Amino acid sequence: MIQNSFFFVELDELDEILFRIVNHEAYERATGVLLQLYNPRVDAPEEEIVSRINRVVKKGCLTGMTAANIAGEKYDISDKPIQLSVSYFFQTKLILCEYNLSSTTAFFAGRQMNEILESTQNACAMQIMYASNSASAALFTKEFRHHKLPTFGAKAGRSIRAMNTAHVYGTNCYENAVVAVVFCSDCLSVYMDHNLGWQEIGVEMVVTEVNGDNVIVQIDGKPAIEIFEKYLKVKPGPYFVQNVCEFPLMMHRKGFPLARVPAAVDEDGSVYFTSDVHQGEHFRLSYADEPKLKYFSRRSVVDLQAFEPEAVYIFECGNRLRYLKRGYREELDHYRSLMPELSFTTGYAEIFITPEGYGGDLNSALVAIGLKEVAGQNRIITKREYIESEESAVEDHEIPFVDRILTFLSSTSKELDAINKDLGRIAFTDQLTEVYNRWEMEHKIAEALAVRKNQDCEYALLFMDIDHFKNVNDTYGHDVGDMVLRGMVNLVREKLRENDVFGRWGGEEFLCLLQASKEEACEFAETIRDTIDQACFVNVRHVTISIGVTEARADDDIDSFVKRADEALYQAKETGRNRVVYADES
Repeated sequence: MIQNSFFFVELDELDEILFRIVNHEAYERATGVLLQLYNPRVDAPEEEIVSRINRVVKKGCLTGMTAANIAGEKYDISDKPIQLSVSYFFQTKLILCEYNLSSTTAFFAGRQMNEILESTQNACAMQIMYASNSASAALFTKEFRHHKLPTFGAKAGRSIRAMNTAHVYGTNCYENAVVAVVFCSDCLSVYMDHNLGWQEIGVEMVVTEVNGDNVIVQIDGKPAIEIFEKYLKVKPGPYFVQNVCEFPLMMHRKGFPLARVPAAVDEDGSVYFTSDVHQGEHFRLSYADEPKLKYFSRRSVVDLQAFEPEAVYIFECGNRLRYLKRGYREELDHYRSLMPELSFTTGYAEIFITPEGYGGDLNSALVAIGLKEVAGQNRIITKREYIESEESAVEDHEIPFVDRILTFLSSTSKELDAINKDLGRIAFTDQLTEVYNRWEMEHKIAEALAVRKNQDCEYALLFMDIDHFKNVNDTYGHDVGDMVLRGMVNLVREKLRENDVFGRWGGEEFLCLLQASKEEACEFAETIRDTIDQACFVNVRHVTISIGVTEARADDDIDSFVKRADEALYQAKETGRNRVVYADES
């Protein structure tokens, strides 16, 4: 595998580059030729450039995009040359897949991509470039994530001053499309990592209403714009994005940190984002921690060097360039010292998806990709811990005032967060069983019903009651009764999935809220019932439970949802106990 990178401004320079590409000794023997076209300029004849490349490099697989340029005017990149990078593969085939989102949806494009992967042998990685104002790559990639391919790429950007149209490149120049390349080989190894370095700060907030997949309407029940007015003193206006983008929302999915950068604000206070946002997600605002940014980049270069790549692709967020200013060159030079011919672009989002499904569209990050045609040496890094060096622990110079303020705010936020968590455990937790209390269960159910109204998802509720529990208390005493309650709770906890919500409703009654279908909920309820039935409790020995199950309906409120599950529970009691009854059977 061989990688070369070229830069040009004029079309005659491009012609010379294309001549060199097709006359390279590797061209004829290559099994795949990947071309990456990255354009920071606003005056380039894009359609002509794309046409010439495809016409001359017939074996080529062209991808690329316009670069995100949101840095201050002093660090504007629109006068930089266009990059054309070529990677010659000798044991890897490339499949180019293009989906024009003006004539299809990201969902259907993802289904078509899945069909291609189903019939493709040795698919081992994927690169995605896309341009879209209204959709994220998540809707596309969701349909084929089960193929467990390392996936990387970027979302096309544009100049924040020129406001040119963002484009993605393939066989044509598109303003609303996905262009994907599937790498097919039994001997291609992939290195992937991502560097973030943004530090969470302040209180935790919740997305309570969204519109589509990239617009937050309300946060904590109020217009989304209010958090920026409250915490940053930023109001809607022509410089809204410039004033808030360095404070992205920081979320976590499966424990994986994701930043979300605002892209625009609507008249009603809704805030648009460059990537997907979900109702019910918790987040904090964040700020860039420069020592962490630099530390993670240095570690990335060390790990990438150990991988010994034959090609390196760097995808960096335009927001990161805005923050680092001149420092972004320093960061990039670290990678260039390892691989001078690497390809590099800035985008509105960076795609990083592991075979296990971690990641997605990232913001404010740098994604580093290494490839080599050697079998069985994949290395994918999803998380790095920041280790402060001993040298930095003792300062031999005056620390900038802003750095000290940020350290103070960060430390104070952590202390307040710890206090709030302790208070939360007291306020939201049942003291005996240490699961959610009734007040918090009502809150969680209300959240779920709100999510259901705005998203296509299913929720089910299990209403559990210990059979003949009064006899346990009367026969063995309340101390033993308490032991039975705690024992039952521990058995249920062992069966809960990551997002299941479980709490005590009162006495010996418990609720479990699941994001699940009717069939899944009934199967889970039966598992719980059987687990309790098979368990041996101290003193009491044998205990059983009855469970009522129901699904959330479009017109449900908390009362109707819980009442229906309670009625199903009553039916379970009336028909013999130690059984599961679904609400429609009652």
